[in-house]
Amino acid sequence: ARREPLFRLAHKRGHTWAVLQWMPALHCLLVAAAGLDEASQRSTGGSTKHTAGNVDIQLLRSLWPQSESLLNASQLDSGVELAGADDRLACVRAALARRTPVSIGAIGGSITAGSNYAVRSGATHLYHHKLLAALDAIHPVRNGHSLSNGGVPGTGPTYMEHCVHDHMPRRADLLLVEYAVNTDRNPASFERLLRTLLLLPHAPALVVVNAHRWRAVRPQDGRTDKCWNSKWPVDMAANATQRAAQSWGSAGQRDEINSDEDAIADLCRHYNVPLVSMRGALLGAVRSGALSIPAFMRDCKHPAGEGHTYLAQLLLHRLLSPPALTQAPPARGHPHKCRRAPAALAGPLHGESGRESAASVCARGSQLPRFVASAQGFELTDEGRGPGKLGYVASQPGDSLSLCLPFPAGGAAARSPKVLWLGYLRSYEHMGRVRVSCDGGCSCLATLIDAHDTKDGVSVTDVRRVVLRAARRGVGEEREAAGRGA
Repeated sequence: ARREPLFRLAHKRGHTWAVLQWMPALHCLLVAAAGLDEASQRSTGGSTKHTAGNVDIQLLRSLWPQSESLLNASQLDSGVELAGADDRLACVRAALARRTPVSIGAIGGSITAGSNYAVRSGATHLYHHKLLAALDAIHPVRNGHSLSNGGVPGTGPTYMEHCVHDHMPRRADLLLVEYAVNTDRNPASFERLLRTLLLLPHAPALVVVNAHRWRAVRPQDGRTDKCWNSKWPVDMAANATQRAAQSWGSAGQRDEINSDEDAIADLCRHYNVPLVSMRGALLGAVRSGALSIPAFMRDCKHPAGEGHTYLAQLLLHRLLSPPALTQAPPARGHPHKCRRAPAALAGPLHGESGRESAASVCARGSQLPRFVASAQGFELTDEGRGPGKLGYVASQPGDSLSLCLPFPAGGAAARSPKVLWLGYLRSYEHMGRVRVSCDGGCSCLATLIDAHDTKDGVSVTDVRRVVLRAARRGVGEEREAAGRGA
């Protein structure tokens, strides 16, 4: 047993929720104890009507803060890593041309949410807000187009695949998906999320937005690291060693630091989903020394306002500049032709582990108390971080939390297993272990969750899959009424 048994279902640096997935019906008790290059700069300064990607540069500068430098046409083309299928985006363009309001949803981690510490979903420097501002100016409609920011800091697709319906507009026309620095070596979870979105009945347009994890060479030992520290005595702009450390991986070699980004690109190619890439647009300028990483990034993973400008410009370019047409665009006078059932998907690239989950119910934050049967020591709190950070927190050995959930009763439905996903914070300090067990109308294998991560500086939401089965009468099952912290 460890001497530091603290286990949190919320934390000052990240989110945690119980992510609940079940089929409706009766009763089960689950007990959880829980730069830009010089050509680009010249191109934006010599003409009052210069365009890049068919968009007036001066208009973008007037709309967007942090837009002194913008991508040139070559960088825009390079930043569209995969044009993908255009039929769904063509429907969005047709709606814009008709002056029909367009609904945009953005889902992702802290980059989309606005911060890795507190949610600032209304911040105008974010890439999706800048895209909205541009569409409102270029294709104005009464009351403007709409945007829903569904980003959740400290989470990846392992959370969002279960709760995505709570984080996007009911009938979005365009969905932006950003998880390149949040997938945490689990690309199958991103595939499950992607398939869920592609199979939505109203077939919204999807664009995947890949930010990039820029790397650094540590001055103390010369090792290539995944991030840099602002206290290091290194000039990231002038040091050629730092510039050369940026990579895309070579043929036959694996880029370990950016393997998630590469895996997402593989999935976009598999499903022919449009993909815009910060790495694709900026790697050449960074490696040549024309663009300093700190000029557009807050740290190795989180863009500054300028970085969000580049992402917004890439999205605007892909949306408004379609690839060569392979078929006639949707008729402007027949919007119903764009409202069709989604096409059948190719088989999962990651096998059955990449197949989308069945219909689910998600509970997080303020939705959790209605499922709480009893709590000893666990408290619902945001720890002063705002309502977006609500979760159950415990700090003493033996604290317990009992959640009462529905479960099918009788027949074949009761015999087939159901799944519960329990979300929790995984972090590098002040974390402990929790034992999970089941009682009441269902049973499960008792399991131990260790929330400590050995990787320094990592604080993310993780999930644990718990298979539930209907309890058989008269057979001894795990009957523990409350799990205990170990």
